[in-house]
Amino acid sequence: MKIVMAAAECAPFAKAGGLADVIGALPLELVKLGHEVQVIIPKYSLIHERYQEQFRKVEVHSFEFKEKTATYTMHELIKHGVQFLFLENDSYFERDSIYGPDDAERYAFFTRAVLDFLARSETAPDVVHVHDWHTAVLPFLLKEDPHYQQLSSRVKTVLTIHNIQFQGNFSKSVFLEQYRMDESFYDNGQVEWHGNFNSLKTGILYADKLTTVSPNYRDEILTEAYGEGLQHLLGEREADLQGILNGIDTNAYDPQGDEHIAQTFSAGDLQGKQANKRAIQKRCGLPEQADVPLLTMISRLSGQKGIDVLEQTLLEFLEGDVQFVLLGSGEARFEEFFQRLEVDYAGKVSVHLGFDESFAHQLYAGADIFLMPSHFEPCGLSQLISMRYGTIPVANRTGGLRDTVEEYDEVQTTGTGFLSDFKAGVHFDEALSRALSFYHQPEHWKALIRNGMKRDSSWSRSAKEYEQLYASLN
Repeated sequence: MKIVMAAAECAPFAKAGGLADVIGALPLELVKLGHEVQVIIPKYSLIHERYQEQFRKVEVHSFEFKEKTATYTMHELIKHGVQFLFLENDSYFERDSIYGPDDAERYAFFTRAVLDFLARSETAPDVVHVHDWHTAVLPFLLKEDPHYQQLSSRVKTVLTIHNIQFQGNFSKSVFLEQYRMDESFYDNGQVEWHGNFNSLKTGILYADKLTTVSPNYRDEILTEAYGEGLQHLLGEREADLQGILNGIDTNAYDPQGDEHIAQTFSAGDLQGKQANKRAIQKRCGLPEQADVPLLTMISRLSGQKGIDVLEQTLLEFLEGDVQFVLLGSGEARFEEFFQRLEVDYAGKVSVHLGFDESFAHQLYAGADIFLMPSHFEPCGLSQLISMRYGTIPVANRTGGLRDTVEEYDEVQTTGTGFLSDFKAGVHFDEALSRALSFYHQPEHWKALIRNGMKRDSSWSRSAKEYEQLYASLN
């Protein structure tokens, strides 16, 4: 099959979150299965020069956007058999960040330009796979705009919902000005949702198939508690909604060959893990103690991620013999909490606001315990990465965390981590206490490490599920 993916992010070129990791890794696995894959993202000026130097200009086109002539240039980079295409228009994408206040117009332009490019292509794709609200309007335009009638008769669409919280809600005037479609589509409810134009809702209504990034999150978003107001619409499309678990790039995250870490290691030889722990302690100014559990969290600091839970639980554990290192940024009140923590518990806490890819790898490799007290988590990649590096996740039983972290059974020595369950009244401190109790029992701790490191978190199985989904559309 010929598959086109259109998204706002793609690792390693432009990344703000987990969406980029999916778009960077899934196409590589689909190519291995014999498919032809194009990935189209905006050519942001922030894409590193080392990648831009490899770009080859493919073509320049003009089309009508907002009743004016707009021009885009398409650039190409072939990587592991995938054709990555970068759509350039400096008016929209020459920015210091991926997202900004004028995203409604920027991604309307991007969506229109992608369709223009596909309509000009010699061979139509079999499937166009769009991701989140940024490109969710594409299936609607494909089916309702007569400019794409010839294309729509041959192309099927898939929409993946990575996080239903982000829906692309804008005013009616934005819909009319940016997409230049008939007002009746809004007035009749095809694109309107509670008094706004809702990009994600539009995609849910028009895409041929829908997916989410884990089976459990698929079930959760059909409920009022997690559906963010769209649960009834999703219920109407339940037969077309599938949960396919994300994987991770096992080449990028490989403890046996990771160039970012102090010393490589494997499940059969864990000496390097202690060397990585010492490297973290040295860098962070923490006492270099092998027998003190090192806790870490790499996260966006927001309510979703359960930072409020840590505000209540971390103080208790820091009174004991533990160390904690944070890497992340987000809401000011949470950043301030961790900064105060670093002062109050000097020598036990090290806080690093922002993001550092190399340091993140070091933390995954050298920490003992990874904290994920998320209130909801569509899939989560951090728990998969941490297990690959032998770092034990302590997580809340929600979304993809429930699908991927198995509670440790000390009798059978099975399982990969420890789970709280906020809905069932199992608090996070209980799960963390249980983890710490096994930390000082080497035979159990080594079993946990090896169980996690041997878990298959690659994209290969998930790619086969997507392949089956695509095939079912024809």
